[in-house]
Amino acid sequence: MTGKWLTLFLSRAVSRVMLDDLRAILPASAVKIFTNELEEARYATLECQQAEESCALIASAMVVWRQLGHVHRITYKKGEVVRDVSDASQFQLFSMLKTHRAVMQVA
Repeated sequence: MTGKWLTLFLSRAVSRVMLDDLRAILPASAVKIFTNELEEARYATLECQQAEESCALIASAMVVWRQLGHVHRITYKKGEVVRDVSDASQFQLFSMLKTHRAVMQVA
């Protein structure tokens, strides 16, 4: 992948409900998905190009699954900065996802 990218780590529980949705809404050419059966907290890793449309779709999916009670914790990491953003609005999540080399852990 060229250009800016972001990384999402999904827990096993979140992957069960959210991974198929992300596969369906994101362009296949813009995302790479890796799974690790031995890892609970980072069961699925998504590397995604940071197109505005992709970031908006991911933020929307995270908010929907949070409202449905399947996403309980979202952690944002950029360099040395690590923040719990579990209560962030959809726009705040979108803005963080657009940050170059953003990393989010969703559990």
